[in-house]
Amino acid sequence: MLDMTMSISQDQGYVDTGGINGSIAIPPPPIGKTQFFAVVPLVDVQREAGHLPGVTMTPGALSWAYSYVTRGWGFFSANARIFYGYY
Repeated sequence: MLDMTMSISQDQGYVDTGGINGSIAIPPPPIGKTQFFAVVPLVDVQREAGHLPGVTMTPGALSWAYSYVTRGWGFFSANARIFYGYY
């Protein structure tokens, strides 16, 4: 059942990080809408000690950066897919 007063999310796209810091230009949301993102790992981050990126979203831009302390062992920047859209 759909209540026409509900906000339904609209997917705008995704980007794969490749395990490196980066940014892309994205379309701004329509007036009155709020943008969102979701980060999904493309590797087993628990088994292999991978870290996901921190994501920043501004109207027209999506950026991500990896940050962690290795303490001399095992951590790596995990490849991830960042979905973005609005609701």
